[in-house]
Amino acid sequence: MIFFFCVWAMSALGFFGLASSIGKHQKQYFNTELNVKQSRLATLVGWCGLIISLGICLSLGKPSNNVSYWFGAITLSALFVGLCTSYYAQYFKKIVLALSSIFIITALLIVF
Repeated sequence: MIFFFCVWAMSALGFFGLASSIGKHQKQYFNTELNVKQSRLATLVGWCGLIISLGICLSLGKPSNNVSYWFGAITLSALFVGLCTSYYAQYFKKIVLALSSIFIITALLIVF
């Protein structure tokens, strides 16, 4: 279960990064649109988050099983990000902070 929360939190952070690169969501999250460089950085951070979550899955266990596991985790994290963006956009910073904390704690528990 700890492994799932680690992958889920990192995937959700990646999806929040990708959502932050879209103008409509920038207005929701930051009350203004970001400039082009900031949008590209958000896109890069988002894709890196998804790639890191895939890397975690591939490095811990059988790759054939964990790729399926990763698809399940990104599906649930995409649903979570969609719901948070639709109904709780004003809590964006708190949600990202909570996801970051979950990722750090679960990653430390996996390593140690």
